[in-house]
Amino acid sequence: MIKTSPTYTKINDGLTHLSFLLWAWMALVFFQERLYSDSGFFISKVIHYETFWMELNRFMRVFSQWLPLTCIKLGFDLRTVLQAYSVGHVVFFYLIYLIARYRYQHHYIGWLLILTQTLGILWGFCAPGYELYYATAFLALFALEMYRNQSGFWHYILLSLFLITMVINYQLIIFMIAGVLLMHFKQYGIRYMRQYVFCCLIILLCFLFKQSLTAHSYEIAKMQNFLHNLTNRSYGWTDYGLPLLKFYRQFYIEVWGLAFVTTILYIRQRKFSNALGFILFLVLTQYIIALTYPGIRHSRYQEQCYYPLIFVACFPLLFQISNQLSQKARWFLSLGFFVLILYRFYAISVHIKPFTHRVDYMHRIAEATQAIEGNKFIMHEYSWNPLFGGTSFTLGMESMLISALSPTRKTIQIIRDSEWDSGANARLLQDSSMYMFSFRSFYDRLDSMHLHKEVNTRYFDFPAGRYQYLSGGAEPLQTIQTLQQNLSIKTYVPRPCKAGEQINFLIKMNNLGKKALSGTQIKIGYHWWKEGKIVHWESYRNPLEIDLQPLSTYYQYVLIDIPKEKGNYELQIDPIAGDSLGWMQYDRRVPVLVN
Repeated sequence: MIKTSPTYTKINDGLTHLSFLLWAWMALVFFQERLYSDSGFFISKVIHYETFWMELNRFMRVFSQWLPLTCIKLGFDLRTVLQAYSVGHVVFFYLIYLIARYRYQHHYIGWLLILTQTLGILWGFCAPGYELYYATAFLALFALEMYRNQSGFWHYILLSLFLITMVINYQLIIFMIAGVLLMHFKQYGIRYMRQYVFCCLIILLCFLFKQSLTAHSYEIAKMQNFLHNLTNRSYGWTDYGLPLLKFYRQFYIEVWGLAFVTTILYIRQRKFSNALGFILFLVLTQYIIALTYPGIRHSRYQEQCYYPLIFVACFPLLFQISNQLSQKARWFLSLGFFVLILYRFYAISVHIKPFTHRVDYMHRIAEATQAIEGNKFIMHEYSWNPLFGGTSFTLGMESMLISALSPTRKTIQIIRDSEWDSGANARLLQDSSMYMFSFRSFYDRLDSMHLHKEVNTRYFDFPAGRYQYLSGGAEPLQTIQTLQQNLSIKTYVPRPCKAGEQINFLIKMNNLGKKALSGTQIKIGYHWWKEGKIVHWESYRNPLEIDLQPLSTYYQYVLIDIPKEKGNYELQIDPIAGDSLGWMQYDRRVPVLVN
């Protein structure tokens, strides 16, 4: 290990602290987006029951829930609770960094923790709390304790605690632990064989305990699927290899860039076997990922499945090689990491726009329904904007959380029509005293009906009432003239548009009449003009998200296909009331630059 100058140490530490601060700021700014899917599921359960909520005996969730639960017990408002939930994810990793930096005197673990939460992660930023994220933080501490190379009682106690915490919570991490042990063995040989045997024994006991006493049907099914893919699935070059490389280029270029740097540094240090072992372990990691997630399609869940690849690619450089570089190389490394993290924060803020739109949708519905009787609504899934983040099974929980952020308005819930129509739900939910609270268990996916009297009234103004559709309840129009007389539209052009792209335009609709306009009858289409002539007439017809109430204003995003040729165009937003009544022929156009 090369000696580190005090000046470099201070600057490196300062940049690391600043990176964590920026991460915390991002978590606060986007705290509503970070309620997506399982993240929203668990915090909803914590808020409603005011206690920890863990499933599959994965007690790792306590590290993401203690801070918001503390805020609940102290009587803070809902906004503070949800912000604490979002930033608590950052706080956990920061505490791990402080332990690694000041107990184990390692200067680069902070970079490892932040990079593994930003490289290859875009939509996953909106669903923090994944157990494997937390488990790998303990894996970093486990590695640091291993490299102390001691043999005392407390050394083995700490190793045991780290291993139990990791393996009990997420068994997939076993192969990652094996990688750390192999890296240690490569450096020290059989000198610490007793330590290796001890760790393997603890891992085996934890695995057997998990399988025999606490195995859940969900985990059993995943293991069966893993074994099925192992024996029955093949991965050819044309159907898997080539698409995977294209996928890497699009979403994981920085990850493989760090892997390339690591390989080159191993070779420069003449550690050829280390370089080969590192490459083989990356290939093994991708193969294990393929067995658990065979598809190649970007999603939040896919990012979680690919997370081991990020950790394996980053770990040797940040944990081992960085300590052996020259002082000049270390300066370059620290500044490079900081710039890379800034770029990834920017990339995340851009790519999670679908989830910002998703949150905005719930706010718009909550605001528009304040004047409508009732608070439980059903959305038509065909009306969901394709460029919004997916509806997900937790839409009902998230809509309650987001609408309740304003204590002066009633809490509303939005569920999908597929949930309303499924099985016994339609019958049970006819009872106005019942409401759907997503699933009883995240992993069993059993529908859970609750009585309104069980609602946590500290945070939710959610009285009993019947479910109703957001659109389709209004009486259909008889003539197109009624629409022409009562509907006005203003279109907001977001920016110069790229040729051939799809983009959401915000429109403002005013219903000037005294009757509601039906959201199932009216669709929002558009036409493109250039140099005073129509160039594209027919278009995607955007469903209305909600019936337009009398004398009301509603904002909605509509999906627009930009022309494939560059130039100056005019966009004419034009509603259509079915084929029988035809186009409204709304004559206002807005200029759009296509480049």
